[in-house]
Amino acid sequence: MSLPRLTRPPRFAEFAAAGAGDRPLNSRQRRARFREIFAIARRHGLLPFGRLDFSRDPATSPLRSRQAKGLRSALETAGGGFIKAGQLLSTRDDLLPPEWVAELSLLQKSVAPADPDEVAALLAVEWGPRRELLSAFDDQPAAAASIAQVHRGRLADGRDVAVKIQQPGIVPLLECDIDIMLRIARWLTLGSAQARQVGIEGVARQYADDLRRQADFASEAANLAALSASARRAADEVLIPDLVPELSTARVLVMEYVEGPTLADLGDDLDAPVDDALRTVLSSFLRQMVIDGAFHADLHPGNIILTGDGRPALIDFGSVGRIDSELRDTVQELAIGFLTGDTRRLGDAALRIMPIDDPDQQRAFRRDLARFVTHELGDGSQVTLQTVDRASDLFLAYGSPLPPDLLAAARAFAILEGTVRTSARQFDILAESRSLANGLIMTQLAPASIGRMLGNTALGMVPTLRRLPNLVDQIVGDLAAGDLSVNVRLLADPRDRRMLTSLVRRATTSAIGGVLAAASLVLLALPPMDGALLPMPVAAAGLGAGAAGLLGWTAVDAVRARRRR
Repeated sequence: MSLPRLTRPPRFAEFAAAGAGDRPLNSRQRRARFREIFAIARRHGLLPFGRLDFSRDPATSPLRSRQAKGLRSALETAGGGFIKAGQLLSTRDDLLPPEWVAELSLLQKSVAPADPDEVAALLAVEWGPRRELLSAFDDQPAAAASIAQVHRGRLADGRDVAVKIQQPGIVPLLECDIDIMLRIARWLTLGSAQARQVGIEGVARQYADDLRRQADFASEAANLAALSASARRAADEVLIPDLVPELSTARVLVMEYVEGPTLADLGDDLDAPVDDALRTVLSSFLRQMVIDGAFHADLHPGNIILTGDGRPALIDFGSVGRIDSELRDTVQELAIGFLTGDTRRLGDAALRIMPIDDPDQQRAFRRDLARFVTHELGDGSQVTLQTVDRASDLFLAYGSPLPPDLLAAARAFAILEGTVRTSARQFDILAESRSLANGLIMTQLAPASIGRMLGNTALGMVPTLRRLPNLVDQIVGDLAAGDLSVNVRLLADPRDRRMLTSLVRRATTSAIGGVLAAASLVLLALPPMDGALLPMPVAAAGLGAGAAGLLGWTAVDAVRARRRR
């Protein structure tokens, strides 16, 4: 029996809004899509979900192979966001067993293109009279994927461009599919201990965000413009296509056309070593992250193109991370500490991200961080997404999560490491990163960089300098009138308060101990007294014992305080 049109991939016409924008699916359509997804899953042997095998047990490998083939067929049948989600999961060999990864990597890289009339209607709405800016446009797409398809075009000035067009109706269908995927992930987590162990629900939420970003062309245009500008400033060897802003809209993205195969297209059939190209990509990524603060966060093999002259180019800018200037300074400190093997500097930088007041906790955190760097980031190590999760767990154990921006940067590095591992197995990404990052940081000591830094600092001081005459005038006036006062906040640091409390405590107990010792000596010197409750020697011995106890406790407290410092 043929599938209803609602789920026949990759046709999205029934979800389009008559060429005038995307309307959300109504409740009837959502229920129908939900029923059809489960019918597809049942037909391909994926139900009940709790029986899916995510283990790496060699004895159950044939079962995993059958289930993986069923999943691939089901995703291709479902279309929409499911194909893209499967392609994303195919890069997670750190998470999924090899049978699943091998089958998901065979997911179709392209789908049947959208109806040309629907595409023409969409472009008429998005461009209007601006269509005349193109002297040529190929109605047949050069590539078609689950979210968008790419056409070649030529501007009136002769430049070749790539026109990336959203599949008509994909946004509402994508939102519906994301909702279904998140529900399935929750059911998997409830019914399978293996799914809980690999964190299926967290992975689903992460990829749901990725899918939404990839359908947000306005955000992608801003990302592309930012990375292209920074690459030009740095004379970067990685090619980042220029945006054509006058033709880019919320559903159409126009950029410089880049010719060449992706690393995914090349697969194992590499005619020439790609080490130099990957080294260039790695250098560009580190510069983007450590220096510029805006970095490509999805450098999988399908997003890296090798041009005719061997120069690498990046595409697909839906997922770009950003790090603010304050956090970027900390990232540079972390990089310097990692490069030099200075665990104290690493700890200092990490504690700026997550302040810990308790000195004992600080020492424990520094030890655990040094152990993590030694075992997880040593020579020959693989930086997988599980490595990122363990770093996040380390911070959580001491009461604070990693900043989301820094976590995104770490995940982006792990994705690039996976790309390098599959494309050039002899390439040691950590060793190369140390060498490249060292060079990048040294460039910050160049006269031009120092000049820019001093210029930015001076610019930041301008508002203060403008207010300075008024501030001086106010201070002089208050001083002349005898109204000048200074508020000093004493003991604001908890460590200072603890130190003062300890000093007062030791001084008090020492004073009491001294008084008791003096009283004991006096009693020993006095002659016996008739009618006393206790003999003088006994009373003196009691007071002496009390004095010794208090003075001994004071000495122990002083030693413990010195060790805490």
